[in-house]
Amino acid sequence: MFASRLNGRAPGRIFVFVSALEPLAAAQAVWSSPVPIDLCVAGPSEAARDTACLAVAGLPVRIVSESLLAARRVDESDITVAAREADALLALYALDTRAALVVWDELGKDRPQPIVLDEWWLLDRAERIDLALPLP
Repeated sequence: MFASRLNGRAPGRIFVFVSALEPLAAAQAVWSSPVPIDLCVAGPSEAARDTACLAVAGLPVRIVSESLLAARRVDESDITVAAREADALLALYALDTRAALVVWDELGKDRPQPIVLDEWWLLDRAERIDLALPLP
């Protein structure tokens, strides 16, 4: 369900989140998207790029790489990871797209996939993360 429907707003743009480790689920998400996918944003890993290519194969969809979608590095703290997630959500929001497939290098294993979200959810989640972060 779209987050904006819960807030009483009509959904605008959508973002379909998938894991780089689930290429077939990513392809299924593209073909069953409620709005045709017009952009694919992939994490920097080879797995994310391969998943992106498979998911949009045969479609006129531009694929771009976004380093903020990278898997957690060993030296990253929870705070750094949360800040990077907020930055990633804001970067996605800034893109010129109606419907984007977003291939994360690492997406929570406890989340069902694909995750279909609207632009208002991205902004709300980024703001909530930002408010929870300690001041520098």
